[in-house]
Order: sequence, then C-alpha cells, then structure tokens
Amino acid sequence: MSFASTFLILNIILFLVGLLFLIKGSDFFVEAASQIARNYNIPEIVIGLTLVSIGTSLPEFATDIYASIKGEAGIVVGDLVGSNITNISLVLGIAVLMLGTMPSPRLVVKRDALFMLGAFFIFAGICFMNNGTFGRIGGFVMLILMGGYLLYLFKNRDALAELEEGEEHEEAVFSSISKAWLFLFLGIILIFSGAKAMVDNVIFVAGRFNISQGLIAATIVAFGTSVPELAVTITSIRKKKKGIALGNIIGSCIFNLLLIMGLCALINPLEIESSLLNVAIPIMLLCGVMLVVFMRTGWRLVKAEGIAFLAVYIGYLIYNGIKLA
Repeated sequence: MSFASTFLILNIILFLVGLLFLIKGSDFFVEAASQIARNYNIPEIVIGLTLVSIGTSLPEFATDIYASIKGEAGIVVGDLVGSNITNISLVLGIAVLMLGTMPSPRLVVKRDALFMLGAFFIFAGICFMNNGTFGRIGGFVMLILMGGYLLYLFKNRDALAELEEGEEHEEAVFSSISKAWLFLFLGIILIFSGAKAMVDNVIFVAGRFNISQGLIAATIVAFGTSVPELAVTITSIRKKKKGIALGNIIGSCIFNLLLIMGLCALINPLEIESSLLNVAIPIMLLCGVMLVVFMRTGWRLVKAEGIAFLAVYIGYLIYNGIKLA
C-alpha cells in the first residue's frame, strides 16, 4: 500500500508528517535504547559512540533501506550523499558560527576525520571506476570498513573516554525499563512509517512532474533526514559539549556512507544519476577535504571557516534549485 495520493497538497502534508514521524521516532529510539543499555551496565562512552551516531542516522537508514528495496537508487544515493553535504556544510557551519571557535582534538582529526575522508574517496573511486554503478562488491567493501572502524573504536575506548571527562551522564528519561522497551518499539514503528511516507511521496511527485528523484533526495529529503544531526548539534552546543557536536557530525557521515550505503548496495546495486555522479559526489569530497584542512589548521574551527561551509551549502542549493526549476 502506498502512502501517496493523487492530490499534490495532500502529498506535501504526508511528506511532512512522515518527516515528523522520522524525527520523533528517532528521538524515542535513542532515548529508550540508551536507558536500556545503561540498565545492563554498558559504559556511557560505548553508548555515545554507537547509539547516538547511529540514532541520528536512523532517518537515512529507514528511508534509504526502503527506497533500495523498491529499487529507487536515485533516492538512496541522493539522500546519503546530500545528507553528508548537509551535515558538514550546513549543520557544522551553523555550529561553528554559534560557537565562534570549535576545538578540533588531534585524536578526532587523525582518526575519525581522516577515516571519514578516506571513505568518501573510496566510495567516489568505486563509482567513477564503474561508470556510475555502485554494486554489491562496493557495498561489501563499505561494510568491511564499517566493521573495522567499530572494532577500532571499541578497542580504544579508554582514549576516547578522556575526551568526555567532566561531562555529566544523562538522566533516565523513562520511569521504568518496561516503559523504555515500549518506546523503543514505538520509535521503530514511527521511523519506518515515516520513511515509507517520505519515499512514496518523493516517487509520486518526481514521476508526476518529471523531476529527478536524485535531485529531490539530495536537497529536500537530505535536509529532512539531517534534522536530527542539527538538533543534536544545537543541543550539544547549549550543554557546552563541543566534542559531541563535532563527533556526531563526523560519525553520522561515516555511518551514512559505510553502513547505510553498504547495506543498500547489497540489497540492490545502485545506478547513480549523472547529476549526482558529476556534481553531488564531488561536492561531498570538497566538503570532506575542507573539514579536514580546517580542523588541522590551528586544531580548531573558526567563524570564517563556518561561513565557508555555509557558502558551499548555499551554492549547492542554488545549483539544485536551478536544475529542479
């Protein structure tokens, strides 16, 4: 059953409702899963490294797994590449402007940021070498890299814990573990219902107006699925947890490309639209290079660099807006 209708206004409403379901469902899932993990004495650092980054990537995960099952490669690649562009250029750009200066810990630069950039180039290299096709072998490579990265994080969690010294542990949100489990399953239902509503309506609108699904996914859908990253980043800044703000963005970009893109390619090989291959993917590479260079310069991000990130995002929107018009 499709969640799309024959009325454009209703389609827009259904898309927005789907987005709301995704965001609220992700919030329920992360809060409930974190409380359940703490109940079983799983360390805070492990929860932060896995559940927070994966949790903010749940909208992309649900949206793109569903799109991949339906064989809609344009939505998958457009959303994941567009989300990474949005995370770095828009979300991080706003964060740096809000803070004025954002420290870049050497460990995060040398390990996470460089690993993220390497993953960007491996993905792009596979796409270009295969003339715009990202198949199951590429997906398998992404998942192997994801597994290696997670294994490294767990083995070096003591070093990571030093970055969080002095931070307070989160208070329990739910009054009991049984209530946490209830909201965990409710979150899952909302996430996948929202994903279906968004994808069904993108497919319908793109088909009706003969618009590229990839371009819609790379702008509108990508912004929508990046809202959790934006929310977590702003909340982290307000709580003066600058490391979480930066780490969440880098972690989400890694999960998007390695875990979600890898799984989607295993489900269905991805044929990449020329607009994504020739424009969106190079812009994602540009954002990754800018991030690593800016973080390495003085081991901090400053306002001028935040403005540079936002300029890239505005240029990206203008280009896509012209193509969609």
